[in-house]
Amino acid sequence: MSARMLILWRVALAAAATAIAWSSLLPPDDLPAGVGVHDKVVHTVGYAVLGVLAVLSGIRWPWSIALVIAFGVVLEGAQGLVGYRSFEWADLVADSLGAFAGVLITARIRQEMLQSRLGRMREEKRADRRARRAARRAPVVRRPRNTAKAAARRGQPTWQQVAKRQGAKCWLCGTRTYEEDRMRDASGVERPGRTYPTVDLVIPIESGGTLDDGNVRLAHRHCATARRENPALREFGRPPRTYP
Repeated sequence: MSARMLILWRVALAAAATAIAWSSLLPPDDLPAGVGVHDKVVHTVGYAVLGVLAVLSGIRWPWSIALVIAFGVVLEGAQGLVGYRSFEWADLVADSLGAFAGVLITARIRQEMLQSRLGRMREEKRADRRARRAARRAPVVRRPRNTAKAAARRGQPTWQQVAKRQGAKCWLCGTRTYEEDRMRDASGVERPGRTYPTVDLVIPIESGGTLDDGNVRLAHRHCATARRENPALREFGRPPRTYP
């Protein structure tokens, strides 16, 4: 319960107690006509209201009962002192019954509401724990790998790497490439032959191609050169070896 509501209930308790005290100490002739017929009912209902407001004001139920009954004892004693009213045990019994009824019923209802709220809070905590456990057990969803970017970071592969993945045949003419088709001249410079393997790009980089596996192929030096010089060429014959 918020502090503002607690203050409102306490103000209501004070107002109800003031009204009951005022009506209890009035001369009998000043009371509204017919009140005396149901005097005990009025006492019971009035003190039940005091009991309800006492519990709602934040006073624990045993102290609420004691406080309301003590208030009734004080008023009955005051009535015996004013001269025009009298102390009545029957009124005190009615006051006590009203106090017990108002306090116990209100305390029970508040307890049920509190237990219901605590039950909902416990269930929400259990649901939250179950959700966290399910989230921990759920497989981690990884973003799809961008093969083009990964290939660009690695750089262009060597023909040996391409041959390991795709085989040693030229992707253009379909015949075998020859690593031994090469020769070193007198200066030590290696000169690869026509059937020597090389890396060929299906779509050149300058035309928007990438270095991912789908765009990288193994080809004869002769076939790759012929395709670059004539992009419209579609048929490639097996080139002869330069250095048999």
